[in-house]
Amino acid sequence: MNPSPVLILTAAFGDGHNAAARGLASAIQLRGGTAVVADPFAESRPKLNDFFRRLYLTLINRYPHLWNLFYLACHHLPLIENTLFTNRPAYLQLRSLIETHRPKVIALTFPVYAHLIAWLPHDLRKTFQLITIVTDSISVHRLWSSAKADLWIVPNEPTARSLHALGIPMDKIRPIGFPVDPRFAAPTAHPGDEPPGEAPRILYLLSSGLRGGPDLAASLAEQPGWSVTIGTGRDPQIARKVEQALGPRKKDVQLLGWTSEMPSVLAKQHFVIGKAGGALTQETIASRTPFLVTQVVPGQEEGNFSLLQEIGVAQLTPNGETAVRVIRHALAENGKGWKEWKAKLAAASRPDACLRLADLCLSMNK
Repeated sequence: MNPSPVLILTAAFGDGHNAAARGLASAIQLRGGTAVVADPFAESRPKLNDFFRRLYLTLINRYPHLWNLFYLACHHLPLIENTLFTNRPAYLQLRSLIETHRPKVIALTFPVYAHLIAWLPHDLRKTFQLITIVTDSISVHRLWSSAKADLWIVPNEPTARSLHALGIPMDKIRPIGFPVDPRFAAPTAHPGDEPPGEAPRILYLLSSGLRGGPDLAASLAEQPGWSVTIGTGRDPQIARKVEQALGPRKKDVQLLGWTSEMPSVLAKQHFVIGKAGGALTQETIASRTPFLVTQVVPGQEEGNFSLLQEIGVAQLTPNGETAVRVIRHALAENGKGWKEWKAKLAAASRPDACLRLADLCLSMNK
């Protein structure tokens, strides 16, 4: 008889939740297990979920301080818990998933699901163990701790201490790491580990919330000898703005749309520039790629920047002039700054976290 699948619950409110879910699912499959990734919020009410997802993106990109007020309010007050009754369709979808797949292990990367699971009948709840995978770093939102789980997985020791301060016993917290895509742990050569000399390879991933983003792209393209890739993602409007800002320099850069090959893309780079999102921050650490941060969304992303500060590699470069200056400084003296950056990232990197977490899930799935 085949073991039941590990049910992984995620939501499309921040790239970190989905990245962690995909990374764990891929690792479980590599280890010979089966995983089912589900988003009960999107599956139960897709149009409403898409509306709130777009609202969320609008707030973090255009009105980050307003988003921070909501984020902090939910941290200090039980606003989410007191309005969960409006999410009964998501609860019913979640219950249906559990009754269909009969998992012995459920792993969630979005904290609200733990509160919906608390509604389950006791006889159904006792049929599985619940693992909460915390995608925050350093500064942990209260929602991760305010509903029961059997284990909490965190990216690092400082985050474990933060979660413990919210009342979770240390013996229930495992600082395994953030489950990035298992391809980050592949024992293949990293071209980006070779010293850049005077010709660095740079990946700039634009965010629609950074108004000066296209100008920053143009500043990078103007540097002689630099190999620049501009990632514009899924939004064609961003791509158009970048092309306008580049003008004739467009021929000197490579434009990159959305890709599922981020492990190999990052492995080639000497520097990555982008917003301090949960997924990108963890992926740059896993790939040991120096990361220049253009933007930190208050509240939600402050912990990611704190993590980079903890490692000793935090650099805030909100415009082209600053980014160029930081890169040139890192390249000086035969790349002294770049080499120090790489060494610190190598010490902090846990690219195999997803595989170790997959082993844990499968050991509990027997």
